[in-house]
Amino acid sequence: MRKLLPYSYYGGDHDEQQLFFSELRPVAIISQSVGILSWFVAALMLAASGQTLQASVLFGLPGMLLSLLISLRAPSVKALVVSGIIGTTSTAFAFRLLTAYCPDPTFWVLPVGTVLTLSAAPIFGGMLNYIGAAVGVWAILTIGNFPARPGELSFNLSLLVMGSSFAMAIYLHAYFLNLRVRSHSARRELAEIAYKDVVTGLFNRRKFTLEARRAQQLPSQLPLFFLMIDIDDFKKINDTLGHDAGDEVLIHTAGVIGKLGMGHLSGRLGGEEFGVLFRGEAADALDFATALLDGVRAAAHPPRTVSIGIAEFDRDSDLSVSYKRADEALYLAKRHGKNRYVLAGAIQAAA
Repeated sequence: MRKLLPYSYYGGDHDEQQLFFSELRPVAIISQSVGILSWFVAALMLAASGQTLQASVLFGLPGMLLSLLISLRAPSVKALVVSGIIGTTSTAFAFRLLTAYCPDPTFWVLPVGTVLTLSAAPIFGGMLNYIGAAVGVWAILTIGNFPARPGELSFNLSLLVMGSSFAMAIYLHAYFLNLRVRSHSARRELAEIAYKDVVTGLFNRRKFTLEARRAQQLPSQLPLFFLMIDIDDFKKINDTLGHDAGDEVLIHTAGVIGKLGMGHLSGRLGGEEFGVLFRGEAADALDFATALLDGVRAAAHPPRTVSIGIAEFDRDSDLSVSYKRADEALYLAKRHGKNRYVLAGAIQAAA
């Protein structure tokens, strides 16, 4: 329960709310549709039994239809919360109007209230919203219909039914909410496993490629530059100092790239190679490359260096075109002494 406290309203981060929305919306639509259909069937049964229904029994119908319409067009969890509150209270009010034509209203109030509170348990994303709606349902149905003599068997039994159903409904709501939270956590962990490099914590090649392709499709006033970064003499580090030392160099290098590249797409492309998709002008991309050279040298002792190939990102061609141009620039940086960057085939001095 302590883990669910942040979700007492309809909380969670944006990703969680999107997950909740995708799961809650179809359940809300089905529940509200069934509620409207059940109300029509109950009204028809009363009319068939010889009861003359007044037009006032229709007063709850607009609220039920409004809640269904909101659910059908809801853009967010917050809209579904509003829909759920309107739907449950309107349905309770609509059935309350029908119980006026029943010879023993108390007999019908208890099962109707139980069904409404239990069926609404899965359609709320937050605990406080649901408790408020459930209290509203029971208040609408029972005020004036509840047995008026405390201590008598009918009063005690009615109180027991109402209290136990309310407690069960709260438990079910907490259970469904817990399932959603755990499901989101599991999905997030799987996404991290699928898209994060386990050594450095940066995006892996697969995720970097997906995001780079997405960036190709997004309109932007600023150009994009692809930086391919390779740790100098990495094989020698592994062979002489061991793979643990090599991993330390990878981690230090990734830390510099992640810190300086905040706001830009960065990832480990494989082995000792990293990539950054820099959004900005050419001069800014070169300043960024210089900062990377300085930062990597200062991040480890003894100092380690990197070489960088830079190419303007081609939005209209396959990613392999930009990758190839950056790789050719990286090759030139290696040939001309390492610890430097090269832009579009032009050799730049080491930082």
